[in-house]
Amino acid sequence: MAAAEWCLLTTLPDLPSAQSLAGILSAEGIPTRVSSEAGVLGQAAPSRIYVDGAQLPRARRWLAERQFTEEELAALSAAAPPVER
Repeated sequence: MAAAEWCLLTTLPDLPSAQSLAGILSAEGIPTRVSSEAGVLGQAAPSRIYVDGAQLPRARRWLAERQFTEEELAALSAAAPPVER
């Protein structure tokens, strides 16, 4: 199996928001990686979400159909993770 080529999908203003969106994309079956220069959790530093290059068109369509506000991303990042069944 070839290694995934990771492509930049979007950049968000902070790590918790990026992690929340990456979690949603992962739940949709889109492999993600998050990269941030934040030294500590909660530090305001741009965070980038990368997706598998083969899934980039799908991820872009998904993101275009569902534009999240800063408040929605903040609420998602504060929510408890879903319980595994």
